[in-house]
Amino acid sequence: VFTRARKNTVKVLLLMDSGGSMTPYSRLVSRLFSAAHQMTHFRDLKAYYFHNCIYQDLYKDIYNNDSEPTPAMLKNLDGDYKVILVGDAYMAPSELMSVGGAIDYYYHNETPGHEWLSRIADHFRNCVWLNPLPQLAWVHPTIKAIGQIFPMYPLTLDGLEEAVRKLIVKH
Repeated sequence: VFTRARKNTVKVLLLMDSGGSMTPYSRLVSRLFSAAHQMTHFRDLKAYYFHNCIYQDLYKDIYNNDSEPTPAMLKNLDGDYKVILVGDAYMAPSELMSVGGAIDYYYHNETPGHEWLSRIADHFRNCVWLNPLPQLAWVHPTIKAIGQIFPMYPLTLDGLEEAVRKLIVKH
């Protein structure tokens, strides 16, 4: 008889590292971003940028001109977004673990990046991290630390396929 039309309920949050050590991968990340925006399969797609690590602000453009406070993003988006973080996770350990000092690139950070990443992982049920670096480089302390917060996959076709499988698992 009649079957109800499938309703698209997939909401995606794309968080991308830009600049610095990610510069060699900017073309690849740009292609990912463009492909995501061209997809009509998502009910909602939000994209933000960060540099090295997420702190109290996320940026709506790659030039870090237009920002949104990270707490506001967490408050405004419910936990059923599928979150894809893209970055090499490579930085000085003090950028991930310290308050102020070495992570004082854009402003004084009251909360270390590690804490912000943990808040994102706690808020959203399904998160993955795509890393463009070869897996042999994932022994770096900050990459290992972030890999303990988010399941990490290589930014390759196979890695993307594995990450998507992880995101669509029903809990």
